[in-house]
Amino acid sequence: MQQFWERFLVGRSDRQTIAKHARGMDRYVGVLTLFAAALLGLGSAAPFATVQNFYGLNGQFSLLTAALELFKTGDTAYAAGIAILFAVLPVFSIATVFDLWYKYALHEEKTDRLIARARLCGRLWFLVMIATLALVYYTQTSSADAVLHLPVYYLIASVLIQKVILSRVSRLLALVQYVEES
Repeated sequence: MQQFWERFLVGRSDRQTIAKHARGMDRYVGVLTLFAAALLGLGSAAPFATVQNFYGLNGQFSLLTAALELFKTGDTAYAAGIAILFAVLPVFSIATVFDLWYKYALHEEKTDRLIARARLCGRLWFLVMIATLALVYYTQTSSADAVLHLPVYYLIASVLIQKVILSRVSRLLALVQYVEES
């Protein structure tokens, strides 16, 4: 069981990934990444809210069904905004961290590109968080009978965990690069 848990935390033993350099609580970044992905899936696919006449949406909807419904009604800009802000960017962020953590060794060519992607994801995180909070606010204030469901909190928790993950991985990468340069 110890070997399974060790492999789960730091990946394959023959690859020199960033996970091999993690100590203490930083060793759990991979687990947090998987947890953030699960919360994002629940927050995006489960019913998000019940509203009446919110941008043409009526009844109970999830973010994915809202994007599909808006696309069907011709509001492609809103549908694309929802898809990009709540599906593409968070998945891009989680995939980048996952690749950095488990997949690519520190001295591979792709690692430098992934580090640049991680920095970009860190900057785009604010956009996703503001959009999430704005969606929650406008959904709640759209009508008196609007009801938010539990997946709202899953989505917010996923976005917050993604920021923690990105900051910890960026810190670890900076420490490893500093040690190698010294």
